[in-house]
Amino acid sequence: MITKKIKVLILAVFITLPIYAQKVTDVSATKEFFEYSPDFQWRQLKGNLPEKEDLVFDVYWKFVKVGKGTLEIKGFEEINGRTAYHIYSEAKSAPFFDSFFKVRDTNQSWLDTESFCSLRYLTNISEGGWKKFEQLDFNHENKRFARNDDGTMKYGDTVQWVQDVISSFYFLRTLDLEVGKEYCFDAHSGDDTWPLKTKVIGRETVKVDAGTFDCLILEPFLREDAGIFKAKGKLKIWVTNDDRKMPVKMKSKIPVGSISAELSTYKSESKIKQEEMIAKEVSSEQQEFNIE
Repeated sequence: MITKKIKVLILAVFITLPIYAQKVTDVSATKEFFEYSPDFQWRQLKGNLPEKEDLVFDVYWKFVKVGKGTLEIKGFEEINGRTAYHIYSEAKSAPFFDSFFKVRDTNQSWLDTESFCSLRYLTNISEGGWKKFEQLDFNHENKRFARNDDGTMKYGDTVQWVQDVISSFYFLRTLDLEVGKEYCFDAHSGDDTWPLKTKVIGRETVKVDAGTFDCLILEPFLREDAGIFKAKGKLKIWVTNDDRKMPVKMKSKIPVGSISAELSTYKSESKIKQEEMIAKEVSSEQQEFNIE
């Protein structure tokens, strides 16, 4: 059951830490669902999210490493005519635990670059012998959601500018966080929408494998009956006390101890683009060599 706790922790802090065998389904929302009137006004917010980012976490139960989590911003993509950050995350159990309970979970979110609300959320879950696919799309003018749940479509009401469980954390990163203050916005999971509250409870210097960071400590208030946000006990998240608000550490107490996730490596936007440029140059040189 330890590996199940891995997923609970990372999902609970908004980041369910290459897609494996993604379940294919041809069921999707109607074309009319995605239509917006020409005079609809999207809200305009300013944020400081990078175009690209790559974070890798080690996940521990007490002092035992039980898995890894990744959290990435892969760049910009177009979703129904809107430019969005493509956010991707993965939770993977360690090889030792694969033998009796293999976890390969992926989650993706598309966050509108102008209004910083969720446009789409997609999850593929593979845990032991259990698999699940879900896709959520949001129409912010009509305040509606469309949900593909393992091939079954469902429509329902939500609120304008709603977040999914991944975009929630990234939206939080765009806010000016201050110790002692509480922040609240609407989040959606499954068929439910609710106000998600997070309080900044302190400041602390944190040392992990990726380095030493001056951090703010966040404490989200999780509902025990809110789908994947189902969690018991307190959860704490440490983010860098700067414009990035990069997650560095997460910790959750459970009946048999505690689960934590610590940043092991990270790549900034400039580093990723530099590597991409080098890879492009190498590829170009190889092609020229092959031609000759």
